[in-house]
Amino acid sequence: MQKENFNKIGDVFYVLCRISIGLFFFITGFNKLFHPVFQGYMLKTITSLGFSNPQFMANFVASNEMFWGLLLILGLLTRLSSFALIIVMLVALFTKDIHSIPTELIPIDPKVGNRPMDNFTWLSYFFYLPQVLYIMILGLFSLYGYKAFGVDRFIKKKKANPYK
Repeated sequence: MQKENFNKIGDVFYVLCRISIGLFFFITGFNKLFHPVFQGYMLKTITSLGFSNPQFMANFVASNEMFWGLLLILGLLTRLSSFALIIVMLVALFTKDIHSIPTELIPIDPKVGNRPMDNFTWLSYFFYLPQVLYIMILGLFSLYGYKAFGVDRFIKKKKANPYK
């Protein structure tokens, strides 16, 4: 396979990933705003974390997920939308999800007894959290931008030659 073709396939894969991640955030934000079950779940989560004015915060977070996800789908302000979603994921990671990592290892055989969590094992649990993967992928989008397909492409063309 020629390098040109490999780059084109890589660009297509990159765009599919960008659109898929954007779609994920758009749908989850939409559901948290408009679906009663997800509204309740989001409100319960925000309330349990101790945020002041939890209804506003739940709607604010959901709106951001939906808005920035849509921009990511379109490839519009790709770097900014990726960065904004990284912030959303970091807040979710550090306020809620990082606390789901166990503090000790519980073996199948109770005779062995519980053991404290070592750093290497903690790190493996950390990398299993989906937010970490989203942050890494969004980091790529914030560094590389829209890549091959997106509204940013047309904005970039206008800036390159404003007299056309």
